[in-house]
Amino acid sequence: MSEDPRKLFVGQLPNDIRDDEIKTIFGTYGTVVDVHIMDGKQGATQKCAFVTYETSHAAETAMGLLDNNYRFRENQDRAVRVSIAKPRGGGGG
Repeated sequence: MSEDPRKLFVGQLPNDIRDDEIKTIFGTYGTVVDVHIMDGKQGATQKCAFVTYETSHAAETAMGLLDNNYRFRENQDRAVRVSIAKPRGGGGG
């Protein structure tokens, strides 16, 4: 299974992040077709998400501009990390 260049992994999101906030910011760079927010590692104070765009160009633009630059909260220690989502590893289902 290969990477989907339209799907981004977004890390270091604040714990209180909402779908609509992600869609608003990421939607600046193209049409967002899906947002899936997940809890981070156990005990972590941050969440992560997958954001899927309609086009790979929009995903590349968002990644280039937001990665390590954008903070959803003024008091956030670190900026979000944005990268192309890695496909799930092999294994049973």
